[in-house]
Amino acid sequence: MDDTYMSREEQKQRLKSNVIDKEEESGKDEKRRLSPLVLLALLLVLALLAYGAYYYFTSNMTEEYSVLWERRQEGLQETVETFKGYESFADGIIKYTKDGAEYVDHNGTVVWERSYQLNAPIISVSNTHAVIADQGGTSIYIFSENILTGTSETILPISLVRVSDNGVVYAVLNDSEAEYITAFREDGSAIDLSVKSIVTGDGYPFDISVSPDGSELLTSYAGIENGQIVNHVVFRNFSSVGQNEDARRIVGGFSDEFAGHLAGRVHFSTNDSSQAFYDGGVVFFSTKVLNTPEVLEHVRFDDRIDRIDCTEDLVAVMLNTDNGDGYYSKLVIFSNKGVKLGETDLDYRYTDMCITGNNVAVSDSVNIRVYSKRGVLRSELQYGEGELTQLIGTEKSRQLITVSGNDVFRIKY
Repeated sequence: MDDTYMSREEQKQRLKSNVIDKEEESGKDEKRRLSPLVLLALLLVLALLAYGAYYYFTSNMTEEYSVLWERRQEGLQETVETFKGYESFADGIIKYTKDGAEYVDHNGTVVWERSYQLNAPIISVSNTHAVIADQGGTSIYIFSENILTGTSETILPISLVRVSDNGVVYAVLNDSEAEYITAFREDGSAIDLSVKSIVTGDGYPFDISVSPDGSELLTSYAGIENGQIVNHVVFRNFSSVGQNEDARRIVGGFSDEFAGHLAGRVHFSTNDSSQAFYDGGVVFFSTKVLNTPEVLEHVRFDDRIDRIDCTEDLVAVMLNTDNGDGYYSKLVIFSNKGVKLGETDLDYRYTDMCITGNNVAVSDSVNIRVYSKRGVLRSELQYGEGELTQLIGTEKSRQLITVSGNDVFRIKY
């Protein structure tokens, strides 16, 4: 009986010991666990550090830059007649001439080169593809970021080409009486698609733009009626949505907004946002409802539009006017849907402008000034690599590609 009692006492002691040990362990765990206030304070500190880093890299004023890479072409005897230009592509740059083209990526490495013979090369780029064609000729070359994906020969002379993110190319071809819009796949094979425009009736397709997914086409038609300029901006849809419309796939058209004016440039920012720029303003469209395009904003300017640059998110417009004392310039920045983000007046004669990342860079021949999308000056750089002839934006707000003659530099500031 004593043994039984001792056994029970031992069991009680062991149970008590276990309970105490667990409580002690639990107490230790609670001590290790952070209190909500401490956790909140840590999160706040991390948020402040992140904001500080963002502010430093995007908002602080800088006056110095470094060259990340350069491509010099000493002794190159290209003339104005043979050299064409440079175009931003896939965060790198394409150089194209009458004799060929090359793509240099963001590291300064030549990814592809292609020789050809074109009398008047023209270029169009999307995020993932580029097309180079012979304006007035019949040759088309289609490229991805890595390779030449296809070539094509047209029957009629080419006047315009545009390329989408999936490599679909739209081309405007012309003869003496009509214009034809045709399309090609990225391998160069023809798509069974043709839109005919009679110049004396429909007008001349002055500019075209294709949506990133390749299904929508925006065209500015210019013509003369009764001695007056007539401008129609037309949306076409070549997906199943457009099949429900007429044979020309027209899903919307606008003319009142451009009465007496000419929309010299049209542009798709995304599949559902686009713009038409005319001598007097910008019309921002939405094609969120594919078969019913609508005007989001109509922005009018008193001053002349001198230069335009567009990315997926931003639209930058440089305005010029002669105020009697010389030319006066103003930079105005919008979202792709027409919301005005910022503006700034320039107290110098600019020579070039481009969107780079979320900023806008403006140059004269020896200086580069970088403005935030709100129009606030963020960088002022004295350029030391020669006479500055061209600015080319990159995907990074703190980097630029600059051109001085035949020499190309990627700089970080």
